[in-house]
Amino acid sequence: MIRGAPVASAPAVAPSRTGPRAVRAAAVLLVALAALLPTAASAQMPQYAEGALYTRVDGDAVRAAIVIEIDAGWHLYGEELGHPEATGLPTVATLGGEGVVWGDVWFPPAEKHDQVGLDTWAWEYDGTIALYARGRLEAGASGDGITAEVDGLTCSTDGTCVPYYEELSSAGAGPDLWFDAFPAEVAEPGEGGGDAGGSAGVETPRGRPTEAVDDDVDWDAVVFPEFTPQTEPVTRGFGAWILLAFVAGMILNVMPCVLPVISIKILSFVQQAGEDRTRILQLGLAFAAGIVVVFVALAALAVNLGLSWGEQFQSQEFLVVMIGVVFAFSLSMFGVYELGVPAGVGQLAGGPPREGLGDAFFKGMLATVLATPCSGPFLGSTLTWTLGQPPTTVFAVFLSLGLGMALPYVVLTANPRLLKVVPKPGPWMDTFKHAMGFVLLLTVVYLMVSLRQDLLLFTVAFLVTVGIGCWWWGRFAPRAASKGRRLLTLLVAFAIAAGGARVSFVEFRGLFLASEDGWTAFHPDVFGEALEDGRNVFVDFTAEWCPNCKANEKLVYDDSEVRAAMSGKDVLVIKADITGHSPRTDAIERLMDGLGARSIPFMAVFPGDRPSEPVVRFDLVTKSDFLEILDTLPEPAR
Repeated sequence: MIRGAPVASAPAVAPSRTGPRAVRAAAVLLVALAALLPTAASAQMPQYAEGALYTRVDGDAVRAAIVIEIDAGWHLYGEELGHPEATGLPTVATLGGEGVVWGDVWFPPAEKHDQVGLDTWAWEYDGTIALYARGRLEAGASGDGITAEVDGLTCSTDGTCVPYYEELSSAGAGPDLWFDAFPAEVAEPGEGGGDAGGSAGVETPRGRPTEAVDDDVDWDAVVFPEFTPQTEPVTRGFGAWILLAFVAGMILNVMPCVLPVISIKILSFVQQAGEDRTRILQLGLAFAAGIVVVFVALAALAVNLGLSWGEQFQSQEFLVVMIGVVFAFSLSMFGVYELGVPAGVGQLAGGPPREGLGDAFFKGMLATVLATPCSGPFLGSTLTWTLGQPPTTVFAVFLSLGLGMALPYVVLTANPRLLKVVPKPGPWMDTFKHAMGFVLLLTVVYLMVSLRQDLLLFTVAFLVTVGIGCWWWGRFAPRAASKGRRLLTLLVAFAIAAGGARVSFVEFRGLFLASEDGWTAFHPDVFGEALEDGRNVFVDFTAEWCPNCKANEKLVYDDSEVRAAMSGKDVLVIKADITGHSPRTDAIERLMDGLGARSIPFMAVFPGDRPSEPVVRFDLVTKSDFLEILDTLPEPAR
C-alpha cells in the first residue's frame, strides 16, 4: 500500500499553447484518417449515465429491470459494437443474488450511428433505456440482496469517452411503467444457460439471441453436428451448367464492379473505329484473352486452395495491391501518364497513339479481377454446384464463364460495322475519360471498405508513392522516347511504388507499434515504494481503446533518445492501463483524480526530490517537451 500522500498537492501543469482544435488536428495527422480524440476514464468522476435496479418477486419467479438514464449528448454502446472495426466497448450487464438463477439479459434494439471521424458505425443507446431479465428463486431463497453490475463506455457526440461502471442494489419494485413494458421475449432461467450470480447472455439489437462471449473457448476444438441441407433438387446436366455459366459470364459485363473498366474500353472502341479490321480484331482478342486467363487462374485457386468466387479479396495483401492498381489506372484517366488512351482531344485530331495489345490484355485482366466481388444472375447457383465437382469440371465451368464475359468484345471487334453505333471522336472523349477517372477513384474507396481499419493510413501513404511512380513514368517516358529509356523509366516507377509499399507498411507502420519492453505494470506498492525511496517515476495512463495513447507511446516514450534520457536519470517507467474494469483500474482512476486528470492520454512525472509536485501533461505529448521534463529531474544516487 502507498504510505503517506505524496500526490495530494496540486500538480505542476505547463501553460497550454494549443487549443482543442490544434490537438484534434494533430490527432488526425498522427493516428490515421480519423478524428481520434482523447478518450476519458474515471470512476469517481462523472460517468454521464446513471442506472437503477428494480425487482419484483412473484412466488419463485423474479423479474428485474435495469433502467439507465444517459445524459443528453452522450451515448452508451450496444451489447454488440456492430461494425467489425468499430471503436468502443460493448455494454455488459450482470445480475447476481444468492439463490437466484438468471436467464439472459434482454437489451432493447439499439440505433445505428456513424462514428465520429471513423469509417465505421456502431450500435448505440441514448436517452433512457431499460434492460430486462427473468430469474428463478432456488428453494429457501428470499430474493433479497439482488444486485446488478453494468459495465460500458459513455461517449459524447464529439468522440470523447469515459468508462461507465455501476454496481446496483435493488431499489425495490420501482415504477409500474417499467414492468408494464416488460418484453414477453425475455428469456426464462435456463434458456440462456445463466447461473446464479453469473453473467447473463445477451440479445443482439436485431433480436437474434446469442450467448455471452467466452474468451476461454478453444475454437480449434469446436465441432458441429452433421447437417443435411434441404435444397432444390438439381436436375441440370453438365451441358446445361456450362451454358448457364456462359450466360452468367456475359451478364457480368453490366455489373457495377466491371463498368468502370468497360467504360474505359469504350474509349478504345472509339479510337479503333478508323483502324483496319485485322488490328481491331487483334485488340479484341487480346482483351478477351486477359479475361479468360484470369478465369483459368480463378479455377486453379478453387481447385488447389479451395478459394471460392471473390474470396481472394479477403487477403489484405491482395486487396492493397488491387487498390494500388485501380488507383494507378485512375491517374491515367487524368493524363498523369498514358495507358493506351489519348491524353487529349488535340492528340485525337492529330492521330492519337494506338492502343497496344499489352494494354488491351491488361484491361481484360483488370475487368475480370474487379468483377469478382460482384455476383450476377445464375452465378451463385452455378458456382455452388461447380465447387463440389471434379477439377476438370471446375476448369470447364470457369472457362465457360470467361468465354461468356469475353464474347461481346470479340463480336464487336470482329464486326467493325457494329462500332459505327459508337459516337465519333471529339471533345466529349476528354470529359468522358475524366469522368471515368473519378469512377475509378470511387472504386478505390469501395475496395477500401473491405480493408482492415488499422491499414487505412498506411494504404493511403502507399497510394501517394504509387502516384509519384505514375507521375515519374508520365513525365520521363514520353511515347517518342526510345524503348530503352521507357523501360528504364518504367523500372524506376515500379521501384518507387515498391519502395513506397515497404516504407508505408514496415517503417511508417512500425512507428505506431509501441514496444512493451522496459515498462512496469502499475502496482500501488511498487509505485509507493519508489516515491518513498526518492526515485524518479514516470507513469503513462493509457488504455487499449485510446489511439492517441498509442501515438504517445510510439512516437515519444519509445523513442531511443527519450529511452536513453530516462535510463540516465534512472526513471521507473510505469504503464497504468485502464482498459478493463477491475479493482486495479479503480485504484488507477483514483490516482488520476488526485492528479487532476479527467481524460486520457495523460502522463505524470514524479521527481525523486519532490514527489508531491509531479509534472503532468494531457493529451498528445511532444518529444522536446518530454525531454525538457526529464532534464529537470535530479541525478540518481550513485
